[in-house]
Amino acid sequence: MTFNTINPGVLTICTYTEFAPFSYENQGEIIGTDISLLKNFASEMRLEVHLIKSTFSGLWETPGKGECDISAAGMMKYHDRHIGEDAVWSDAYMLVRRSLLIRKSDSEKLRVPQDFKGRKIVVTPSSSADIDGRERYEPLGANIIPFVPSQDEIVSQLLSGEIDAFGEGDVSNEYLAGKYLDSKGKRLLTLTDLHLMGDPELLRFCVRSVDKRLPQALNEFIDMTGHRIEG
Repeated sequence: MTFNTINPGVLTICTYTEFAPFSYENQGEIIGTDISLLKNFASEMRLEVHLIKSTFSGLWETPGKGECDISAAGMMKYHDRHIGEDAVWSDAYMLVRRSLLIRKSDSEKLRVPQDFKGRKIVVTPSSSADIDGRERYEPLGANIIPFVPSQDEIVSQLLSGEIDAFGEGDVSNEYLAGKYLDSKGKRLLTLTDLHLMGDPELLRFCVRSVDKRLPQALNEFIDMTGHRIEG
């Protein structure tokens, strides 16, 4: 099947690379679970892959603007995330819960939203964590800090005590908790206050729909590979 992609024979993917394990860089290569799924899809469709690094804010707008064929980085569909007339959301491929990543030494005193009064919580701007932070923790006195450094830098600030928590989905925070260990191989970080948002957080890709066969083929691939989540 030949698709009307931005570049003939190539699937162009825009992604935000500070979102392990979905999309991140390792020794200069962009990898992650989102990237692997889309590379496998491209291979099945006999397309080459071209990856473009983008900021997270507005990432969902890039296919509709003709900047890429698909955007990917653990995104959720919100009513105010406008994607334009030439793009659609894919079927959902994962359900995640919100969580806070904290120092393990704080696990007994930071358990529920009220415990974060006066505490500093870093979130990625325009992300689900940003929305959740302002709805769940800020009204109780927490300081929500939109920040866009690397995940490694956020963890460094967390371990040094500069901040108290990093708001993110459970999959991403569990990945980080398992990555940072002490000299005995024990975790330095842990997750707390795991919860679902008001609307279940179903992750999707945003797909350019000028050729309507492309999003249809991706949805069929998501279903065929057992990733499809109802919602």
